[in-house]
Amino acid sequence: MKRIEPQRTKPPSLIPDFCSGPALLIMAVVMELVAVCFTLASAEPGTDLVRRLALLSLYLQWIGLCGGAALCALRRLFTVARPGLVFVACWITLIIIVMMLSNIAWYLGTSPTFGVLDRAIPRVTFILSHTCIAAIVSLMLLRYFWTRHQWREQVHAEGESRFQALTARIRPHFFFNALNSLAALIMIRPTEAELMVEDLADVFRASLEKAGRMAPLVDEIGVCNAYLRIEKARLGEKLEVQWDVPESLFNWPVPMLIIQPLVENAVYHGVSKLTNQGVIRITIYQAQQTLIIEVENPMPPAETSKTRGNQIAIDNIASRLNLIYGERGRLDLGPDNGVWRARLSIPEKSLLVGGETS
Repeated sequence: MKRIEPQRTKPPSLIPDFCSGPALLIMAVVMELVAVCFTLASAEPGTDLVRRLALLSLYLQWIGLCGGAALCALRRLFTVARPGLVFVACWITLIIIVMMLSNIAWYLGTSPTFGVLDRAIPRVTFILSHTCIAAIVSLMLLRYFWTRHQWREQVHAEGESRFQALTARIRPHFFFNALNSLAALIMIRPTEAELMVEDLADVFRASLEKAGRMAPLVDEIGVCNAYLRIEKARLGEKLEVQWDVPESLFNWPVPMLIIQPLVENAVYHGVSKLTNQGVIRITIYQAQQTLIIEVENPMPPAETSKTRGNQIAIDNIASRLNLIYGERGRLDLGPDNGVWRARLSIPEKSLLVGGETS
């Protein structure tokens, strides 16, 4: 099978999530590097570098830990405040923390027990010098976060626009083919055509009622079944469908209309080209934290190993998976043991948040 690559995003945040372990670990490493630099820069003959490095590391790690804890506590405010206010609040918060900890460090450093600092250095001078250094460093750091925030805002906006365009393209594609099937039955089997209209109305209504871009798996299965009933009325006994889906997976969130195009390809480019009955098997199971969806159909005698079907729809699916899940979402498509198999890999969590579930 061949992986279908998308034709080449998480809403941006002005500051990293300091409530998480990775961000705190990075901060600890950075603070330790700064401590090493300051120790080497201020080294004097006869100075106990190991002791000085240990105390300076303790001092800077406390600044990093307290600063991260404060930014973590204020994170809820940062999600609703304007970026400019967030920038100023972060800067002032870090300055205040450094002022408080430098005051404590001066008392401890000038005590007879530690004796690291020169008692001749005035406390106000020590605090102001460290506060000025912290103000400059934190300003540069926050400026970096601000620039990254602006860039990610632009990338996210472009991704949202592209996602909406992809979604808008796939719906007309579905309804166009469904209406073709309906037109074929109106004159010869009007009763079945009426049922097809009801199924088409249900699919259309479900599409309009979804406010977000995600839906439970059971809803997507319902859309597929409505579509398959339309094709069943057209193809009769020639089309057989087998589902293998555990009920425990019914609530798994999946992108809207992500399975139906694969089922449509299986009907139009598989079963409809056979001279006898064809079976479409749809198997859904969980592998660790990933939902696996396999759509399998028999290959007509003249079928080749090339990716067939509506390439626009296939590229559409691959692109939407990439926008929602990044590299974790994938679509594999191709012949496998005498049948044509499409395999979707959908992770449990998406990169997009906010309105992602119905």
